[in-house]
Amino acid sequence: MKKRQILILSGLIVCGIISGQHLIRVNNNPGAGADYATLQEANDNASDGDTIYMEGSVTNYEGANISRRLTIIGPGYFLSENDSTQANKMGTIVGTVYFNSGSAGSIITGISNVTIYIRTDDISVTRCNISQIYIDGEVDQILIVQNYLYQLYEAWNSTFTNGIISNNIVTYAMTLGQSSGPLQITNNVFTYLYSNPLSAYNASIANNIICYQSGGIPVNTGNTITNNILASDGTNSGGNQYNVAMANVFVDFNGDKGFSTDGKWQLRTGSPATGAGVSGVDCGVFGGVTPYVLSGVPALPHIYEAEIPGTAYSGEGLNCSIKIKSGK
Repeated sequence: MKKRQILILSGLIVCGIISGQHLIRVNNNPGAGADYATLQEANDNASDGDTIYMEGSVTNYEGANISRRLTIIGPGYFLSENDSTQANKMGTIVGTVYFNSGSAGSIITGISNVTIYIRTDDISVTRCNISQIYIDGEVDQILIVQNYLYQLYEAWNSTFTNGIISNNIVTYAMTLGQSSGPLQITNNVFTYLYSNPLSAYNASIANNIICYQSGGIPVNTGNTITNNILASDGTNSGGNQYNVAMANVFVDFNGDKGFSTDGKWQLRTGSPATGAGVSGVDCGVFGGVTPYVLSGVPALPHIYEAEIPGTAYSGEGLNCSIKIKSGK
């Protein structure tokens, strides 16, 4: 048995993923011995409530149409940039994933470079590195939390109600239409500097840090805007702080101090965002009730270091040393 396979199996045993449900392994590496090589095959052969564990690979995975209530778990992203992530530093890069009718109640977490279309209710997207999320249809009760996200977009003639968008690092834009709401948009960091990265209606917009340098948060219909930190010009009111130098907010805003891609957005000592949120919480992705987790490591116990001498399994046991972190 190869080292990689031992790590995979040990990780699954330690995790003990959701007792009573069927665990499906997906791995497209030759000789992996997984149940399936693609997410689509796993979906087509799964039952409601099953968990699909997508294992790290040097080869990108194809996308999939999800038609069942599933939990889809990858290992996280930026795994070599942060400490104590995974022993296997290979991520899980997946194409476009469509959450279609029949998939309500699904969760996706720990997946890299994915584009997601949400076409049904009750979908949770957490701890993923996301190219784009499209709200595509009439959807309700959507959770978008703790992601590294390029763009969230509400498609034409779509409606997005009862959504929570929290603790995401948004590197380009979040554009939600007039039919959206009620929404909670809280504890996000909008990193894009040169255009308006946030447009929303009927939303509670609080505890965010907005780095763009001209214009404030659009005062669209139905928004309540409080306790945000902004680089742009404006008059401080409602707990909002304008004209804030972002280099004084984050530990590595200019990216010259060696922090990881997502770790650079932690608050520096003495940051004006510390305790500046509603009820005294920190603004930004590391504050609030669902703080951002570096590298999007899933909320499961995980092996972050392993020492396994030799490559062969003798049948009489195997001496190995592993270090495990509990999930959070």
